[in-house]
Amino acid sequence: MGQDLKSCLKKIFFSSGEQHVNQAAFVSKNDVDTRVLHPAHTVRLEPERNEESTVSASQESARPAPRSTSDTSLAWCGLTDTGLIRDRNEDYFSCKTLEESNLFVVADGMGGHDAGEVASRLAVETVCEEVQEGAKGDYDPEKLIEHAVQHANAAVIREGMSKGCVMGTTLTLALLTRERAYIASVGDSRTYWIENDSIRQITEDHSLVAKLVSVGKLTKEESRNHPKANLLYRTIGTDDNVKVDTFKVELERGDGLLLCTDGLWGEMTDEDIHRVCSAAKDMTTACTKLIQAANEKGGKDNITAVMVKLL
Repeated sequence: MGQDLKSCLKKIFFSSGEQHVNQAAFVSKNDVDTRVLHPAHTVRLEPERNEESTVSASQESARPAPRSTSDTSLAWCGLTDTGLIRDRNEDYFSCKTLEESNLFVVADGMGGHDAGEVASRLAVETVCEEVQEGAKGDYDPEKLIEHAVQHANAAVIREGMSKGCVMGTTLTLALLTRERAYIASVGDSRTYWIENDSIRQITEDHSLVAKLVSVGKLTKEESRNHPKANLLYRTIGTDDNVKVDTFKVELERGDGLLLCTDGLWGEMTDEDIHRVCSAAKDMTTACTKLIQAANEKGGKDNITAVMVKLL
């Protein structure tokens, strides 16, 4: 995969010089492992009530009642759909309540035969097991989520070797402890922050087109329809020493998170996603409408959306 990526970059950047391009495309920022994000001060949305809505039988859901967290409560919904083109769903997600925190994980599997399904499920289940075991007593949330992702990476590699096949998956997770979210990601499944009257992508896509956008060779809109849009340079299960991006977000009442696979954001712009979320009466309706909208725009991939909101 790495050689294919370098070859593509050489062709696209040939006029700029090979040595310069390789450095610009592949050198990562090692000076900051965790980025701390702060709310923007704009018009704040009113907290919404958690109301029920109809969910298609073809979708898996996780819709627990809101859980109190000190003087606030947390509510969430998770849905996944095969889409209109694929024969099977290789996405997998989990919404898990721990002793003093909540864990949300989304993965998008890759590989031949059933390898993608195995990789995504194994990665999510491993992360949940590691976080649940580590979130007892005093612990460092940032170190814990990175540790969990590294264990998921090792588990997927072992499984692939035992089956004699190459398998991999993207992974994004959010560990919420009171009014703070610790986020980790590998690949191009995204976590968005919906706060005030705006939506912001917290995670960074580990893809070829994201690199091209970052160096000014493509616009964000052009990258959506690029023929190499599905080429990832960092995934779970393909590198023994995978680099994990981590972030920390301070949440307030009315703030929310959206974890999703590229089957959603690949069909819808950030503005479209925000419009659907803002118009929905509750998170179940929002997740349902998001999946419906992605299918209406083509449904070319599996679609998963997990929404979390502080009430």
